[in-house]
Amino acid sequence: MTEDDPAALVAALADVHRRTTMVGWDFAVLDGAMTSENPPWDFEADCLAAMRRARTVVDLGTGGGERLAALLDRLPAGTAPSVVATEGWVPNEPVARERLAPYGVPVVPYDAEAAPRLPFADASVDLVMARHEAYDAAEVARVLTPGGAFLTQQVDGRDLVELRDWFGAELLYPEVRLDRARADLERAGLTVVVADEWQGRARFADVEALVTYLALTPWTVPGFEPAAHPGRLAELHRGGAVDVTQVRFRCSARTP
Repeated sequence: MTEDDPAALVAALADVHRRTTMVGWDFAVLDGAMTSENPPWDFEADCLAAMRRARTVVDLGTGGGERLAALLDRLPAGTAPSVVATEGWVPNEPVARERLAPYGVPVVPYDAEAAPRLPFADASVDLVMARHEAYDAAEVARVLTPGGAFLTQQVDGRDLVELRDWFGAELLYPEVRLDRARADLERAGLTVVVADEWQGRARFADVEALVTYLALTPWTVPGFEPAAHPGRLAELHRGGAVDVTQVRFRCSARTP
């Protein structure tokens, strides 16, 4: 994008923003245009190891089912546990159902922020996984079997703080932090086994990639519209690549 005229730049970015929508949990449109550092841990490996030990598994906030399908593909044939996925974002539900149907995994509508009670019986699940998904610690503890495990990786509420500073948005979830998560899990009667946090960099190749990301994740800067920020977008455009700060944490916990 080479527009030197701010009005032309904003018009072009507005068109990008309007044409971009998320399907499932697919960021392929940003391949080569967004790079990000990764935490030193391997959350997928943690989940895979836990799945191999479990008989019953719930994947909270499965998105379009992409991640869960990839985990199931890595299990030896005939060894997969009984798995149920949940998803709270309505556009994702049919995508997840279609992707997970070949694995025999049902997708249950569930949003912890709207109705925290999980749709599962007491002490009925060996493993609950939540990657970048809200959860209620007391509900997780309720549905876990004795000796059951909970694994979560979360986007810290201070993630991508630069975007909120640049575009005038409030932190939506300032309470999502490792210390709060750990305290909530312990209050629910779980024993926290692992608790780590990490900060790193994400880089957008240019301002068009940044606007694409904001369109894909409208919750990052709620109500974002390019037309409302011509000066800031022009400044970012002149600077070339755009760097922002990622913040992540993980917890694993077990029932007695």
